[in-house]
Amino acid sequence: MGRKTQHILVFIQDNNHIRKAIVHAFKLASIFKAHVAFVSIPSRNNGQELPFELIDELNSEKITYQMVNFGNLSVEPNNTIKQLEAIFIVTEFPKGSLSSFKRSEVFRYLYRARIPSILIGEHTDEHCRYQNITVPVDFKRETKEKMIWASYFGRFNQAVIHLFAATHKAEGARKKIKATLIFTKRMYEQFNFDYKIEKSLRSSNWLRQDAYSFSEQYDSDLMVLLSQKNDGLLNKYFGPPEIKKYLRRKKNPILFINPLKDYYLPCN
Repeated sequence: MGRKTQHILVFIQDNNHIRKAIVHAFKLASIFKAHVAFVSIPSRNNGQELPFELIDELNSEKITYQMVNFGNLSVEPNNTIKQLEAIFIVTEFPKGSLSSFKRSEVFRYLYRARIPSILIGEHTDEHCRYQNITVPVDFKRETKEKMIWASYFGRFNQAVIHLFAATHKAEGARKKIKATLIFTKRMYEQFNFDYKIEKSLRSSNWLRQDAYSFSEQYDSDLMVLLSQKNDGLLNKYFGPPEIKKYLRRKKNPILFINPLKDYYLPCN
């Protein structure tokens, strides 16, 4: 039996704020030779009619798409992810939904998901090409997961991967970052895509802030970020404040990865 077609899974938070999500989903589907599926979040919105005219207008490559509904919420979204062999979630945050104190039900599903999520904010560029990727490199061992996911954009889309490495005085932290870069170099050189190693003047604690400025300087069109292993209930119900702040202000989307998940991976 042949392998099922993989999907880009779009979480619809508001039918009036879906245009960018549609554009990004079809772009990703084109890159990864996938189909697209739409599901309403929160689940009580299931049954809302999709804006089919808008979807068809934006679907210039005539990529196959469908509407799906979640089943038993205790096993979602991973049950749907498994059935569709989904490889990325895409979700667009409506204007005003990224307030630090506003609860965001979608993060409850994003933290559970066994695939990474493309997060789209108020100012995200609609016509992102996913060819100029920024990856902050700190001393945490989970950082290697970011390198692996960034590599798929290099392999499937000939993206340039900018590895933005922290600087530390402590020898232990320097060794961990060096080991991560050696691992990444060996992996990336198996494939025919470009990558660059850039040095930050900041330590890991300040690296993300530096990486945001760096990504704008190099006109990046994707920032790869990792959630914390011990993110608490507040982040899972309201969303990480730093990421929400970034989505409110910056133009490039975030690839949001949960560390140490048993992820479903794109086809080679």
